[in-house]
Amino acid sequence: MILTRSKKTKIKRSFLIACLVFIFSYTLLPSLCSQDLIVRAKKTAEDKSDKEEATKEKKEPVNESDFQPVLIGTLLEKPQDYLNKKIKFRGKFSSFTTLALDYKPAMRASKDYISLCIFRTDSKIPLSELKLAYPVKEAKEDKIIRELEEGDLLEIYGQVFSAALDEPWVDILQIKMIESASKKAEDKDIKGSEKSQDNKSPDEKKEATKKKKNKKESK
Repeated sequence: MILTRSKKTKIKRSFLIACLVFIFSYTLLPSLCSQDLIVRAKKTAEDKSDKEEATKEKKEPVNESDFQPVLIGTLLEKPQDYLNKKIKFRGKFSSFTTLALDYKPAMRASKDYISLCIFRTDSKIPLSELKLAYPVKEAKEDKIIRELEEGDLLEIYGQVFSAALDEPWVDILQIKMIESASKKAEDKDIKGSEKSQDNKSPDEKKEATKKKKNKKESK
C-alpha cells in the first residue's frame, strides 16, 4: 500500500501528539496533581489551626462567686493580705496608662498587656497606686474595653499577682459595665429639660408645644 505525502504527514502528526500526551501523562500530570494535593493539604492544615486557635482563645466567663468583694481603701492599705486572691471592686474609669507594665518585680510586658487606671473615690484624681493589667488578646475581643469612656462605672474582677512597692498589682480577669458616663449625662440632661418644662407657666408650655409642632411639620 502506497501512502501519499499528506497521509504520511497526518500519521507523523498523530504519532507526535501521542508522544506528547504520553510525556504529559507520566511526567507533568503527576507533578501538577502532587502540587494540587500539597496546596489542599496546606489549606486544610491552616483551617484546622485557625479553628483550634479560635477555640483555644475563647474566653470562659468567670465564676463571680469565686471573687471576694473588697473596698479599694482596704486593698491599698494591706495589699499583701490579698496576694494571689481573686477579688472584685468598683471604680470609675480614668484612662489607659502604662503604670502596670514593664516593671521587673511585677512583670507584665507591654507587648502582651495593656494597663488602665480608675479614679479615686468621689474624685477626678487617678488612683495610680492601684496597678491594673489586662491581656492584649482578650482586650481586643472585649467590647467594654474598646468603648470605654472617662467616668464609666466598672466592676472589675481580678487576681492580685504582686504587692511590689507595697501596692496592689492586679490581673484583670473580667470587666462589667455598671453605668455608662455618657448615658448618665444624657439622662441628666433629659431630667433637667423636664424640670425646666415643669417650671414654665401654662402660656410658656403652650408656646413650646406649638414650636415643637411647627418644627415637626417643617421636617
